[in-house]
Amino acid sequence: MQKDIIEMLFPDAVEYNLILESIGNFAEKEILPTAKRVDQEEMFPRQNLEKIVNQGIMAIPFPKDYNGLELPYPVYIAAIEMLAKACANTALQVSIQGMICEGIRLFGNDRQKNELLKEKGPVEGRSLASFALTEPCCGSDAKSIQTKAELSNNIYVLNGTKTLITIPGEADIILVFARTDKGISSFLIPCGMPGFTVTRVIQKLGFRGHRLSEIRLENCKVARQNLLGEDGEGLDYAKQILNAGRATIAAIAIGIAQAAYEKSLLYSKERTAFGQSISNFQLIQEKLADMVTEINAARLLTYYSAHLRDKGKDFTSEVSQAKLFATEMALRICDNAIQIYGGYGYTDEYDVHRHWRDARLLTIAEGTSEILRLLIAHLSLKQI
Repeated sequence: MQKDIIEMLFPDAVEYNLILESIGNFAEKEILPTAKRVDQEEMFPRQNLEKIVNQGIMAIPFPKDYNGLELPYPVYIAAIEMLAKACANTALQVSIQGMICEGIRLFGNDRQKNELLKEKGPVEGRSLASFALTEPCCGSDAKSIQTKAELSNNIYVLNGTKTLITIPGEADIILVFARTDKGISSFLIPCGMPGFTVTRVIQKLGFRGHRLSEIRLENCKVARQNLLGEDGEGLDYAKQILNAGRATIAAIAIGIAQAAYEKSLLYSKERTAFGQSISNFQLIQEKLADMVTEINAARLLTYYSAHLRDKGKDFTSEVSQAKLFATEMALRICDNAIQIYGGYGYTDEYDVHRHWRDARLLTIAEGTSEILRLLIAHLSLKQI
């Protein structure tokens, strides 16, 4: 299905499909074998990410000026889907990495683009990035964040608490949103600098290879040159950065669902009950049919939104639709996978519930399903 979509979108698809075939083989041989261990041992997949650097996967959509490969965005989406099918924890960091790099590309000045994108290498994955918007007081209501940044002699002093932040303990740089006199602004700061503290790691249901943490900023002094873009424009930047994240989150959801579906398909043929393979049972066939149909529908919607982005068009509604549908689809597929496995689906031995646990986060991250429905409806009503 991926190959067919790429061929539909691009006349020179042979080259792109060869790249994706190579990435698919790499993911299956090098990334998949450690996926279960990453989850069970709550192990950050640093070795996987180091392997990905050599494959150039993170660099796919970015300009060559910043060591990117400058390939079409749908190719990048397909690559993330393949990674997620092999190991969702690994794919999640690629997604986050892409979000931060896209933010710097869109809103950074020339110095930030050269120093942070090209020299420090987050585009390639040579350094890791994190994103800090959510606070204990607010998640979807980003306008209400309380972290403050006070300017004094070209130094911003940051004070506040951020929570539900992915890998601030492993990342090299973090994009932090804070309130200044002019409104919400965004800052690129090194993780672990004086005044920056990871106060606790939060235990969670899925994506256990990614530590979710709370951080405290206490008189954290950040040079004015670390301000991303214009003072007071951070909320608008966050919206545009999250659009990039929604495309990749949708791709991760599809990859997770594909893994659960393929396991279910194989298991249904191998498992016998009442003297025959359970794949002969009509209700099992119904589940399998719904699973593959929904996966392909989500894939088409997601790749279409990626294509619009590639053409420079406003894809806010389409990418929100893709993220909404793909993430809720993944939950349904993974739930059906557990049902097909029966009691074994609930056990660690068969490693099926891992996909459901990972998928559960995706209807919340980068915009909850409820917020996306409001956004999609709002954009639709504006057209009338």
